[in-house]
Amino acid sequence: MKIGFIGLGIMGAPMVKNLLKDNHTVYVNDLNAEAVEMAVSHGATAVASLQEMAENAEAFITMLPNGAIVKSVLLDAENGLYPHLKEGQVVVDMSSLTPTDSIEIGAKLEAKKVIFADAPVSGGEPLAITGELSVMAGCREEHFARVEEIVASMSKSVIRVGDIGAGSTVKLSNQIIVNVNIAALSEAVVMAKKFDIDLEAMFEAIRNGLAGSNVMEAKFPKMIAEDYNPGGTININYKDLYNVTSTSDAEQLSLPLSNMVKEMYKSEVINGNGMNDHSGVIKYIERINNM
Repeated sequence: MKIGFIGLGIMGAPMVKNLLKDNHTVYVNDLNAEAVEMAVSHGATAVASLQEMAENAEAFITMLPNGAIVKSVLLDAENGLYPHLKEGQVVVDMSSLTPTDSIEIGAKLEAKKVIFADAPVSGGEPLAITGELSVMAGCREEHFARVEEIVASMSKSVIRVGDIGAGSTVKLSNQIIVNVNIAALSEAVVMAKKFDIDLEAMFEAIRNGLAGSNVMEAKFPKMIAEDYNPGGTININYKDLYNVTSTSDAEQLSLPLSNMVKEMYKSEVINGNGMNDHSGVIKYIERINNM
């Protein structure tokens, strides 16, 4: 397929590589010239504008930091894709937005007879690199096969979880589970450190029990090594938890754990640690314990 890809960050760059490995033609556009050059070195084609991308591609993927940027790229009447999109083209937004944002985007694109799916992912940079992301797609049932075809090169599983907006809702639920788990793991590691426990031995002792999880497998070794190079940054996960709490407030839901963990992430952002991996929230627990 001919696919336009917008957003060559930590996740987007390896996703493009996997599209290219499957012999898709990929057109890229990004504010980061170095990221564009890297994508081109792997076989992508750089385009100077979104208009040029729309003229060449049959489908588009966005992988961008937040809803405001996604809406600007997709819907802006002057500089966005919107005025150049044609009937039958497909837009798959793989960013993490609120369901309200996804529904708004979907309504405007469908008015132009453009197919839209909100299809955020789980798995972080490691699974973006291996092409084994889990995709939770929100789209019309009759459009799912086409959406699945577009994202298959980057994913291990693609599940339609409902209509437009459902993908974003399930992603927010996913982020509650991931980030509350990371916070709990941080407290457990800090407690073990206080008693001089061998953390490698602790990891082996508990990883195959009920506490074991994909989160533990991915994040406990980083905490042991104090390696906070990002697979998923605190900044991005703080944004996701902000989306969780703003959505829950709008729906009058009480989510106390999500709110507490969001404030931990916010503290790390304020302390200049926003670009650390989200396992770096352990620094918050260490700081309040003078460790």
